[in-house]
Amino acid sequence: MQVMIVEDQPLVVEGLRSVLAEVDTEPDIRCALLASRALTLLRTGWRPDLVMLDLNLPDAEGTTLLVQLRSEFPDVPVVVISAQDDRQTITESIDHGAMGFISKSSTTAVLVSALQLVLKGGIYVPQQVLDNAAHPHPPRPSIQDLADIGLTPRQIQVLQLMIEGLPNKLICRELGISDGTAKTHISTILRLLNVRNRTQAVFALSQMGIRLPRRAGKD
Repeated sequence: MQVMIVEDQPLVVEGLRSVLAEVDTEPDIRCALLASRALTLLRTGWRPDLVMLDLNLPDAEGTTLLVQLRSEFPDVPVVVISAQDDRQTITESIDHGAMGFISKSSTTAVLVSALQLVLKGGIYVPQQVLDNAAHPHPPRPSIQDLADIGLTPRQIQVLQLMIEGLPNKLICRELGISDGTAKTHISTILRLLNVRNRTQAVFALSQMGIRLPRRAGKD
């Protein structure tokens, strides 16, 4: 397992190293203290299985780096690890393409289970956010397959790219479909999930415990 930790606090880095050792016996971990270093590593062609990203770096604050990572490297899953764990920060992180948000105050057990979930294609959102999520008709926890709610294989592919934060233009390019077709699929996906936007879709999938298929090249 290859992981990049983007964090400027040495003690936090060492703590995350310990957690990753419980997820994988011999993780290949590279660290970046700065946003610029993280971008340099990825621009050389390295594609880790996961990026663990702090939101407050000396050269990038808030979701600035997250937005850039999702734009340049949409095939690399990013999980936000932050001490700032209010609902707005969590929602903004998910809205900008994070595949999960883990508070630095979480226990080791929570960290391990959250990382395992994301590495298997799941989406981790803190339970307190899910409990308070505005969702008029919560999805049934018994649903285990997206086909069960009527999504076609192509719509599941579109959903995967939506969750990764890709805009319609890149979804069309990735799947070789027209803008009109993409919009039709997205409309159907949101209707079947009973949500209004991408962020609510992430919450819904997390509530259902759904794991999305891994993209080609991400075994």
